[in-house]
Amino acid sequence: MTPSDERRGTVLEDGLHSAFPTPLLVKRFGDSAELNERLLEHIAAREANEPSMGLSNVGGWHSPTDLLDSGDPAILELRKRISACIQKMLVLTRHKKPTGDQTMRISAWANVARAGAYNAIHNHTPAVFSGVYYVSVGDPAPEGSRDGLIEFVDPRPGPHGGPLPTHVFNAPLIVDPEPGMLLMFPGWLLHYVHPYRGTSPRVSVAFNLRLMADRGQSG
Repeated sequence: MTPSDERRGTVLEDGLHSAFPTPLLVKRFGDSAELNERLLEHIAAREANEPSMGLSNVGGWHSPTDLLDSGDPAILELRKRISACIQKMLVLTRHKKPTGDQTMRISAWANVARAGAYNAIHNHTPAVFSGVYYVSVGDPAPEGSRDGLIEFVDPRPGPHGGPLPTHVFNAPLIVDPEPGMLLMFPGWLLHYVHPYRGTSPRVSVAFNLRLMADRGQSG
């Protein structure tokens, strides 16, 4: 499926095409064990001294959205990884770069879940792209359960009208997180996290990329 300047519509070759796809970037960082340990220490120290913001999370702890503002080396490395994935997403989706009077702003916050905590269905509008980096997934879930899994909701209204929940056009997209995994998706994409029932903390860092009026701030 390729656009054409010479024809009035999109040029479609014979075969199957994906119309109106929703991008989901997946990146696994294999060298994350030491970084994740340092991130756990940093986040635990903040959790001990700051109240939860309590937004989409039901139970657990939600930090303020200034997590990346820290000069801690572990946070600086995490910011570097997030920024690299954002650049990759912008290239792969051919997303337009900000205009001269706009700047990209990245905000991030930590989520800590313990037994019974979950994230209700939500999106991150007006973020252009949003994502999550997994620091720790906590205790292993029972086989066949969805404990602690993140689920994305099909944004198209049509498929939800199918006769069966397992309709071919409405299959659920459920991801089993791994330590060191980063997911990135459009900010408008609805998603939620199934209740976590382990005892060890399940720790992640969520982030937003927004276009802001340029006031001399770097994103």
